[in-house]
Amino acid sequence: MKKFLRKEYIPFIIGLSFCFQSCNFLDIDPYITDLFTIDTLFIKKEYTQKYLNNVYSYLIDNGINVAWSNDAMPYSLISDEGVAGYDQSKSNHNYNAFCNNLMTPEKLYSIDKWDRFYEGIRKANTFIMRVNDCEEAGELKRSEWIGEATFIKACLYFELMLAWGPVPIMPDKPVDFDTPIDQMFVERNTWDECSDYVASLLETAIKLLPSEILDNSEVGKPTKYSAMAVLSRLSLYTASPLFNGENKEFENSFKNNAGVPYLNPVQNNEKWAIAAANAKRLVNLKPNDLYTVPKMDNTPYLPVPEEEQADFPKGVGGIDPYHSYADMFNGECVLASSNCEILFSRQNSSVNTNAQYTAPWVIGGWGVYFIPQNLVDAYYMIDGRTIDNASETYPYESGLTDTEVVFSGNKTDKGFTILSGTCKWYVNREMRFYATVAYNNSYYPSISTPPDKIDQRDGKVAKFFFDSKSGKSFATWKVNKEEYPMSGYLCKKYIHYEDSWLPDGRVKKKYNLVYRMAEVYLNYVEAMNELDKSYTINDITVSRDVKEMKRCFNLIRYRAGLPGITDADVADVARMRKLILRERQIEMAWENRRYFDLRRTKQAVYYENETVKGCDVSAKESEPDKFYTVVKVREKDWIYKIFTDRQTFFPIPKHEIDKNPNLDQFPGY
Repeated sequence: MKKFLRKEYIPFIIGLSFCFQSCNFLDIDPYITDLFTIDTLFIKKEYTQKYLNNVYSYLIDNGINVAWSNDAMPYSLISDEGVAGYDQSKSNHNYNAFCNNLMTPEKLYSIDKWDRFYEGIRKANTFIMRVNDCEEAGELKRSEWIGEATFIKACLYFELMLAWGPVPIMPDKPVDFDTPIDQMFVERNTWDECSDYVASLLETAIKLLPSEILDNSEVGKPTKYSAMAVLSRLSLYTASPLFNGENKEFENSFKNNAGVPYLNPVQNNEKWAIAAANAKRLVNLKPNDLYTVPKMDNTPYLPVPEEEQADFPKGVGGIDPYHSYADMFNGECVLASSNCEILFSRQNSSVNTNAQYTAPWVIGGWGVYFIPQNLVDAYYMIDGRTIDNASETYPYESGLTDTEVVFSGNKTDKGFTILSGTCKWYVNREMRFYATVAYNNSYYPSISTPPDKIDQRDGKVAKFFFDSKSGKSFATWKVNKEEYPMSGYLCKKYIHYEDSWLPDGRVKKKYNLVYRMAEVYLNYVEAMNELDKSYTINDITVSRDVKEMKRCFNLIRYRAGLPGITDADVADVARMRKLILRERQIEMAWENRRYFDLRRTKQAVYYENETVKGCDVSAKESEPDKFYTVVKVREKDWIYKIFTDRQTFFPIPKHEIDKNPNLDQFPGY
């Protein structure tokens, strides 16, 4: 059985394994098998619930970038926010094949989830069609179950759209075994048709799902808020330039047999209004709902204007910005139910598998998924200035520190420590920087590491010099010689102060935040910024309300401990576009959003064609000046990125095109 199934379901699944065989959405035989068992399956409430649990297993786990996992997509590693050191020719780690524009319809490797997503949709359809046969469950429970299955179905269609663009919408009723073969040769629908259809599914789910879960045992189930969050993201993407008039590069090459372009070629400002209304709908219900941790004795002083020193949400006061951000991802916030920011989460997540790829060797990690210099440089200074415009009070300068600084707790556990000897590039930075970026000389408390397993030379300090234990020279002794941070940076976002992958160490359990309110606030601001007049959408009135834009944007800034944007900022549409894109890059780093943000805004051609840069990891520990020189990452021939129009979407797998001549391949493949 597939590894994503829960252990407690294995006896049941084995007994009914013929009901859950992998299938292609165009295959007929599995449907006959399902017909053979379906009448008995949905009689029992227990079996019905387990069938639904199996449908859940098709959802993507955005907490993991390991492409070979059934429920993962490697979007962070194929955008400009992350890099994988592995050889592109290795089938299990083929991220650089896509980054280097070498992906083909014949060779999609394990990134190909086309069949899997449609299989999940088909099972969701089967469940929705037959769940009312389960008379053991009450009408209310069956209605809620339909809401859950409809939500999953909508999410799977959305995942297909994110990867492949406009895709075929399959009949809601699974095809009969006697359906003529020519009727199964489906075509792509347009993006707008897909968007409207998925939006209708989400509206159905909103009506059927509860407003909140009953208790902690139901964490991971969707609520009305979950469906609203998906709808907010979907409608924002549909309003964005790629799907809303700025796609002339595809106007003639990407259209159906009737000559209709798959991507809407005419800009329609009302789509931004729809996106704003969908976000406002949720913002009205959760006006200030960001996760926060109370201020600590050694919470850093935050140099914001006096009027912004008020307690959160009106300012930065009363909270610890470092833990308010970091604790959501590293497992310190133990119960998802205690986090008001979460809109939908995956409890059985593989976050810790991904974290080991981003952890340094000194705590048992592999250090092979790393951060490029461009993301490091995107973070603000602690006073909100950029590194290119740093102040004299909080400068961005070279050289090494000669003191140790500990804030937001103790050095020995959950506090953050800037060690003596750290490059001054990494001092005076905003709190999200410290929660996300592991730089050379980063300290990992790793309190579960047994004393006899602590490295005798580097201790619990991640040093990325050539001759350090977490650097290149040690990696040459490994089976995978690429396992070191080739840019001189790792991602620390999902690593807890207890975590240790060394023998007899332990790793904190974590869950994956798939949708959270910070994104919705930014969605709302972005959509409002584009409005040219007032609109009323389903009784919700939206406009370019600068006061509301400033309030929602500054919720994110204040939680991070930064000064808010100004009236001058919000008055300038073009400036706000840049600020929004940068805030999304920082706030949602390594949450698989950047990949889509760059494509939908038509910015990938600029950012993903930039040279991959980092520190000079060929420098030895005795050569710090050489190490802290920004260079092109040239450790391996495949560490570069190219973006061309054809990388806007994945190619449809050739085996699907061969079976169905009506499927139009994406241009360039």
